[in-house]
Amino acid sequence: ELLELNDTCDVATFGRNHENVHDETYRRAGKLDSAHFSVKVDLLNSGLLDLICDDLLDDDYEERGIRAEMYKLNVYGKDSFFKPHVDTPRGQSMFGTLVIVFPPPHDGGSLILRHHDEEWTFDSGRMLSEQQEPSLAYVMFFSDVEHEVMPVKSGYRVTVTYNLYFSQDRYPAPSATPLMDTSALELKTVFQTLLDDPTFLPQGGRIAFALSHRYPIDVVKQSIDTVARHLKGRDAKLRKICHQLSLATDLR
Repeated sequence: ELLELNDTCDVATFGRNHENVHDETYRRAGKLDSAHFSVKVDLLNSGLLDLICDDLLDDDYEERGIRAEMYKLNVYGKDSFFKPHVDTPRGQSMFGTLVIVFPPPHDGGSLILRHHDEEWTFDSGRMLSEQQEPSLAYVMFFSDVEHEVMPVKSGYRVTVTYNLYFSQDRYPAPSATPLMDTSALELKTVFQTLLDDPTFLPQGGRIAFALSHRYPIDVVKQSIDTVARHLKGRDAKLRKICHQLSLATDLR
């Protein structure tokens, strides 16, 4: 069945200069577009959307909804790989990617994630082999995070990818309220200490922070203010803390 699935797939392409390119020196894998397959994974009832809210968006999801759009099924057989790349944004409201890895055994095919000077390894083959019964592995990351699929040594790495978007339809919050992480609490405490110090900017002033993430924007047609509605991760957390401390924020 896996061989049949692999043979049914089209060759996987990738985006380059606004075109879909087939180059097996850069990517070797099979793919099916979302119109040609279906899966029984229920993101809402499985709790995965809750995890997206808690882990990627902190508690910022209370102010805006999210939507997961199924994108592609990919099959990575022996010697398949995908060199380092950053996902092409599929709209200004797209903030991240969810990859679900199905149970078929495979060796290799680790997903390497890189952002700024940090690197993480998601070894789905090892994770799935350690489970007592068939399970799904999953990873979620922001759209501007560089990632790479290492060569598959044996078996089949079968994945379904979802694009994650901010949505006008508010997603219902999980029953358990997520805790603000330690770094956010430390930042808020430092800010509060500065604001309570009468020698700190006694005549007022501005504090500037570089954004941690990249955002798709047409600088000719759009105002940078539109990015404010789609801040993610540390950027959204920083703005939220500023608002809690009654500090006005804007983008420059």
